[in-house]
Amino acid sequence: MSQSSENNPVPTLGVLMEQANAQYRIFDLGRRIQTISKSEFDKIELNQKPYPYPIQQKARFAFVFWDKSDSPTHRKNPFIWFLQFELDEMGLLKQQQRDHYISLVIKELGNKLIAQGTHNSDKLDNHPYSFTPDQHRLAMFNAKVKVELKQPASMYYEHVQSYFYGALDSDKWQDLTVQGIADYCARINDEQNGQKLGDCLNELPVQIMGSLAASLEHVEIGVSLTEKLIEMQNQFLQQGDREQVINSLRCMAGSQSKTLLTEQVIKLLSSEEAEEEALYIVIAGRLWHLLNDEKVLMAYFEKVATHGNKNLFAGLFSDLVAVPEVRQALLSLVRNPNRPDAISVAIGRVFGRA
Repeated sequence: MSQSSENNPVPTLGVLMEQANAQYRIFDLGRRIQTISKSEFDKIELNQKPYPYPIQQKARFAFVFWDKSDSPTHRKNPFIWFLQFELDEMGLLKQQQRDHYISLVIKELGNKLIAQGTHNSDKLDNHPYSFTPDQHRLAMFNAKVKVELKQPASMYYEHVQSYFYGALDSDKWQDLTVQGIADYCARINDEQNGQKLGDCLNELPVQIMGSLAASLEHVEIGVSLTEKLIEMQNQFLQQGDREQVINSLRCMAGSQSKTLLTEQVIKLLSSEEAEEEALYIVIAGRLWHLLNDEKVLMAYFEKVATHGNKNLFAGLFSDLVAVPEVRQALLSLVRNPNRPDAISVAIGRVFGRA
């Protein structure tokens, strides 16, 4: 059992921010880039609830902070900590790691996180709890931070917007930047961005669809754009274009229409694309919430259980059972006497019974 906060003299990250007169936001950077409320993160830090979006048995998140007294125009360059801590078997933060990090911060900066943060960044980076997001994830994180802090997009945004609005030749796609695409996706519900993207989907090269997928999977999209993505994905299914099937699925991860998304995932699981490991990985990593639907759960794990890669079931099961939102659904699958035989055999392997 983790040591309680009453017996632990080390403050929480939230308290550390308050002591430094900092305003802050917390973003999850594990599965989908999204904010975590301060109240929820307080409970996570005190081990009152498990981390909601674990990835590889780690909590991976970013603290974005700035001086409370700063005006909005002075928030252009907030301080950012990219942090990862291991989780225990219950999905709770291993507080000794968090405590160690906080003790390092206090030792180097005291309560002057903002005044001295830039001068001591090299010292703070020299610890085992930092990580560096990949290019696409970092671009999308930057884009979402700007939206959250009500700051203008990067200088690359308008060029990407012009491309999707049809103001640039379609063969100019190589001029688009990863950051510009991320900014566009972060603002997909602004102006006519969603509609214009939907109108040009069928004309986009696979390279742009790949970049779109890496960004759009982290934002909420409307029903109309979802419908257009499904229509396009069905064409890719007919053509046997598996890469674009996966790209379009990732683009739909944040759809407002759970019904449309559920129906399409069930269709995908009965298609030849179900042979692709990437399909299962995307569902687990970006659309895990759909597994609370028993029909999706059964179809998903039956396909995984019969896949040629015999290690796939164990890997995905152990990954997903750690996600609080679907943990009960997976445990109910273990107890379900009416599950398909293939799932029973695979579960037996996971628990050492076969």
